[in-house]
Amino acid sequence: MEKIVVESEARKKNVIVMVIAVAAFAALVIFTLYKWFALNVFQPLELMAGVLVLFVLVERMSAKYTYVMDKKVFRLIKRGLLGTVTHEVPYGNIFGVYRYKPQLIGVLKFRRTYRFNSALDGRDVWTLAYTVPGKKGKSQNRRFYFKPGDKLLAALQAKLPEKVMAEEQIIRDVLSKEQD
Repeated sequence: MEKIVVESEARKKNVIVMVIAVAAFAALVIFTLYKWFALNVFQPLELMAGVLVLFVLVERMSAKYTYVMDKKVFRLIKRGLLGTVTHEVPYGNIFGVYRYKPQLIGVLKFRRTYRFNSALDGRDVWTLAYTVPGKKGKSQNRRFYFKPGDKLLAALQAKLPEKVMAEEQIIRDVLSKEQD
């Protein structure tokens, strides 16, 4: 199998929305600094909250995500302001890949959830669900949110033919295995 590499993309509409959000919060921070220096009204919590929101927005905008399908593992790489983070998931540990659907309470319990998708990428969000050995030998369910695109989804479907499907079918399969 050849190595497949997919990187995050930036859509113009998403960039415009994020730039407007950054400009709005930058204006709030500047106004807070003006109040501090010109009017002697120091509000550290307001300043700290504004700077924190600005940092989070800039981090979301500047992060670049790469998804790599190797022979034995699926690798997710994030390059952002705070450095590079890499996660590798062996194909044998993956129990499902499905389109993300927001819900208040899910049927399956996930111990960890990682967001590996760009705010600027306009593609659909998908969920990569997998298991890892936890403490005391009990396995834990974990998941990644990512935006693979059609090429990577087709390659995942070829590599994991029974695991790229609707969320409901994956939940039924997992719950039936837990019953056994």
